[in-house]
Amino acid sequence: MAVQRRMPESLRVASWNIDSFTARKHELQEFLSRLEIDVVALQETRLAENIRTKIPGYVVYRQDRNRRGGGVAVAIKRGIDHYMLQVPQLDTIEAVAVGIRTSLYGEVAVASCYHPPGRTILEQDIEALLTVGPRVIAIGDFNAKAQDWNSRQLNPSGAALRRFLENTVDVVAIGPEEPTFDGQGRFAPDVLDIALLKAIPAETDITSHHEGSSDHNPVLLTMGDPTPQGDIIVKRNTDWANFRAEMQRSTAIPRIETTDDLEAAVVSLETDIRTALERSTTETREVRQANYIGEIPLEAQQLIRDRRAARRRALRSGAPEHRRIANQLSRRVRAALNEHRQETWRRFVESLNPRDNSLWKTQKALKTRRRPVPPLHGEQGIVHTNRDKAEAFADSLELQCRENQLDDEDEEHTALWSNNVKYLGVHLDRTMTWGHHVAETIRKAKIARARLYPLLCGESRLNLRNKLLLIKSIIQPQLTYASTAWGHACKTHLKRIQAVENIALRTAVSAPWFVRNRDLHRDLEWTPVQEVIKTKAAKVYAKATDHENPLLRAAVDYVPDRAATHRRPRQQLLDPG
Repeated sequence: MAVQRRMPESLRVASWNIDSFTARKHELQEFLSRLEIDVVALQETRLAENIRTKIPGYVVYRQDRNRRGGGVAVAIKRGIDHYMLQVPQLDTIEAVAVGIRTSLYGEVAVASCYHPPGRTILEQDIEALLTVGPRVIAIGDFNAKAQDWNSRQLNPSGAALRRFLENTVDVVAIGPEEPTFDGQGRFAPDVLDIALLKAIPAETDITSHHEGSSDHNPVLLTMGDPTPQGDIIVKRNTDWANFRAEMQRSTAIPRIETTDDLEAAVVSLETDIRTALERSTTETREVRQANYIGEIPLEAQQLIRDRRAARRRALRSGAPEHRRIANQLSRRVRAALNEHRQETWRRFVESLNPRDNSLWKTQKALKTRRRPVPPLHGEQGIVHTNRDKAEAFADSLELQCRENQLDDEDEEHTALWSNNVKYLGVHLDRTMTWGHHVAETIRKAKIARARLYPLLCGESRLNLRNKLLLIKSIIQPQLTYASTAWGHACKTHLKRIQAVENIALRTAVSAPWFVRNRDLHRDLEWTPVQEVIKTKAAKVYAKATDHENPLLRAAVDYVPDRAATHRRPRQQLLDPG
């Protein structure tokens, strides 16, 4: 099952100064699901590079400030045909942009923008921002005030933006009629979140919504038909037995004598595969109105409605009592959504089962971090779309795969020696003590353990049997990969390997500090990783001893010396388990 990329006829673009993505993620998911937003521009995300962001059903593109405050992001529905755009370097604006292919208006760029207060916006930054595409929607918190887009008063950034608009053709600024900033202390409510439209031919409308617990209201811009459009779900079912029969019937083994014969055979094979696949695959399509956050409890839905009314009342009256009530309801809504999310996750974890692959799909999703491919610099310059990127890769491979000019000797450079080299996933060091390989193995296993923590921790409702199954199937193989080659490393290295597994086991059973690891292994009937390494080595050496290849038999035909200062691989068979 896959979500088919579609070119929408209209767009529903939201923008929200979220004032910390981590703190308001669940509110954002509820808002996106309820209003069926196509694209959302976020400002002041306050994210660092090491913090993971994920919105179900959306692809997220970020531009982090990597210091206090700031940061912007764009999240777009997975079913919409789009690509990431390269934003020029700007001095006064933080921005990230995506290009969207629409069926009626061609390619439209949507940029999430944040201009922090305290510094006047530069006209050259606005001009550079609008060069990301022929048609641009630049939306966000510009902190630029002018009556032209419904702000109460004019500030320096608003004056600069207005001057730019007066001297520019085909660019307009629009803002909602109601304030987007609720005002704090000496600041009155005002319109700070606006949209700059460049060559947008469609009917557009922008409104402010009294949602969320930030000091900014989300704004919603609709381009074209305001009716939400659902994702098209494509379900394909391939009859592999029929595919095999089709291939056997249609594919002949050709006689290849020349390069032309080889090329013709390749084309024929590709055609046969495509034809057999088409004849063996059935396809169904349906429109899904996605609800990724689940069914919100009625009590939480009522709290959201009450908060919306309270925020509207507080914004219009400005009374401290009304603000206090709105803030109280915001805290209750956030608590209710967090509780709903935890309960949904608990039920989901309890339903995981290794027999129907749900457990393995979940652990894979937790371990895998898919990052969008950024624009590439090819022979033809910067490329953004998947087709152009594929062409850039093809050009690069064609440039590299050429006959070497062996007569062109390079006498100016000297090949440098390296103390470590990686071969087939194993790090070989100069002294063959395996310190670097053990360190890399531990690092990778710790990453896997950290990403599986939501399933292994004490609060997880996953049963103990499945927790141990995850450790044995995911973490232990990483710790023992190619262990026959390095299992004779010193005891200190092996103990460090064992410690990684022990921590995972202790996490799974919530073992208190006074429980010994050997008691834990005994009670769980668990084979420690050091014994697994020794068992694997014994099997490998037993097979090698009787192998038909004399070189392989000779490689293992020796008696390890216990007193030797430099250990050889077979030494691990003599180590205590």
